[in-house]
Amino acid sequence: MAVDAKTGQAIFGGHNSWGRTRSPKNLAGAPGTAVDLISSTGPLRASVAGYKTKGYATENQRYLHVLFTDLNTTAPAVTSVFGYCHAFERWFQIPESSSEGLGDNAAPNPAAVTAVDSTRAVTAQVPADTEYRLYEIAGIDRVAFVNADDGETAVYAACSTF
Repeated sequence: MAVDAKTGQAIFGGHNSWGRTRSPKNLAGAPGTAVDLISSTGPLRASVAGYKTKGYATENQRYLHVLFTDLNTTAPAVTSVFGYCHAFERWFQIPESSSEGLGDNAAPNPAAVTAVDSTRAVTAQVPADTEYRLYEIAGIDRVAFVNADDGETAVYAACSTF
């Protein structure tokens, strides 16, 4: 039985740490919470104070699950996915996942997604009005999402080990 370190009370019904996560865990907090989008890559520059803490911690999970949803009846802007590695102390654009494996020196496309332009109000949208992506992020310590017009798109992100 797990015990809460602060209160000394028993914890029932689940783990309170990341560890090895089978089911994706929402990066923004409670299930159903969208991540905050950054309007430009400016805050990710090494010359900007606090650049190391932008975005969301991945807690060394292996996979990043991302759902892109159109929030308006006008065309959404592109959302780019960035990663941060403590060893480099730099942000970089995450590549699209590839089944070719490690060692392939061909540059993959950067992770950049435009949500489906649903032309429907959010309450009238159907599952086909969303874009889902899965990225392998082994070794990436933080992720951030950049969208120049964040009023048009909601992004939901979660991480898992499996």
